[in-house]
Amino acid sequence: MKTLKIVSRKSPLARIQAQLVAKEIRNQFPNINLEHIYKSTLGDADLTTPLNKMPDVGVFTNDIRNDLLNGEADIAVHSWKDLPVDLEKGTKISATIDRADTRDMIFIKEESLGKQKLSILSSSPRREKNLSLFLPLALPFKSNISFKDVRGNIHTRLKKLIEGDDDGLVVAKAAIERLIELNDDEFFDDKKELLKIIENLKWMVLPISQNPCAAGQGALAIESREGDSEVDKILKSINNLSIFDEVEKERNLLKSFGGGCHQKIGVTYETIDSSYLLTIKGETEDGEEISKRELQKDHEDYFKYIDEENYFPLTKDEQKFFDRHPIENSIDSLKQLKNVGIYISRSNAINDSDLIDKSNSIWTSGIETWKSMAKKGYWVNGTSDSLGEDNSLAEDPFRKLNWLKVTHEDNQDDPKKSVATYKLEPLKINQRIKDCDYFYWMSASSFKLALQVFPEIKNKKHACGLGNTHKIIKKEVPDVMTFLSYESWKESIKAHIRPNKHNG
Repeated sequence: MKTLKIVSRKSPLARIQAQLVAKEIRNQFPNINLEHIYKSTLGDADLTTPLNKMPDVGVFTNDIRNDLLNGEADIAVHSWKDLPVDLEKGTKISATIDRADTRDMIFIKEESLGKQKLSILSSSPRREKNLSLFLPLALPFKSNISFKDVRGNIHTRLKKLIEGDDDGLVVAKAAIERLIELNDDEFFDDKKELLKIIENLKWMVLPISQNPCAAGQGALAIESREGDSEVDKILKSINNLSIFDEVEKERNLLKSFGGGCHQKIGVTYETIDSSYLLTIKGETEDGEEISKRELQKDHEDYFKYIDEENYFPLTKDEQKFFDRHPIENSIDSLKQLKNVGIYISRSNAINDSDLIDKSNSIWTSGIETWKSMAKKGYWVNGTSDSLGEDNSLAEDPFRKLNWLKVTHEDNQDDPKKSVATYKLEPLKINQRIKDCDYFYWMSASSFKLALQVFPEIKNKKHACGLGNTHKIIKKEVPDVMTFLSYESWKESIKAHIRPNKHNG
């Protein structure tokens, strides 16, 4: 092939995405000649009609697809979420490359903080449905949330936020990342402009558990003509099969609900510790509420011979092994921290408001800790979503920060630098524990104390959540199982309890 012609939309983000695909091709075929074609689509030309009022999601892709069919281009690069769930004959999605972050971000004006009514710009019924439930609990002030349609590329939408009367904007995090991460002279001005726009905006990375993504969000679809064996060979060499499979699962699942981008449903598959984590949330066209989050992992060998009280804890309160006492000088230590990242694993690690300077970024271990911190008046930037720090890293997309973990004074298991705000005082453990065979641990400290008092439980069946607790327990119990939460573990336990023989 003398020249491989790549067509895409002409927005800065679309051009960057086409360049990312070109880079992958050049890595495999250093001598190949590539030519880029950039063009507008119907969706780019009509910036007034809301997306959910347009007849088809293909408004961003059909014009580009036609260039493939008539031979003016050899491959097309799309944001996969822009493609119709069902493609017409004549072309196919042949490949994808590494996927960017699947989550959404929200930007809110500084001057809008504390307002009783917030107007959020969004072009997605899915975002509106799910964020109308989450944002009132995630913001550090009470506010009624309303949504307003917005159109245009990322720069255009951010300018509409800055120059207009609205308070916030929701966008795909992948779009922001790609615009600010690529160090290329061609896109220097676009990157500089974006960073200038957002420097006075507050931001949050929105968790998948509360706001799963549009099918294929963050992934690039590389489209080609059917029957073009030469192009097929090139694209096969760059195809990321695991990402391709992940996106296909999301699209097929969304299709089963009978919709595409007009749906109020988010679907995300994540690969966690060699297992799939599926999250679905939203509302079907028939008004049915959907909320599902499960780790698709085989636990059947774990559950055997479970009696009605053969597991520990029966309730979360039963695993209260410690009293927590604040450390007096920790308040001064926290207040002095500026321009760092602060990771909070437990909401009671910080009991007061105004202890953390606003120059810092705050990340929590899970949603409940986020909500608790918001109630105390803190702006939370994001969460590990109960997946553990290794699976969902704390980050600030716009600054390189040193991260500190707020924890107890005896925590020597975490490599992250820490600031201790409380100390643990052991309590008496319920003797029932020694007669149980199944255990779920909510913290490594609880596991260590129980093992110290009742060493005979070591060879029983143990489980915990994902993250640092799992890493620590695994050193003592190599076959410790992982669940998303205590609630999901208990649900599985109850499903496997055998009938009480005394009750027939």
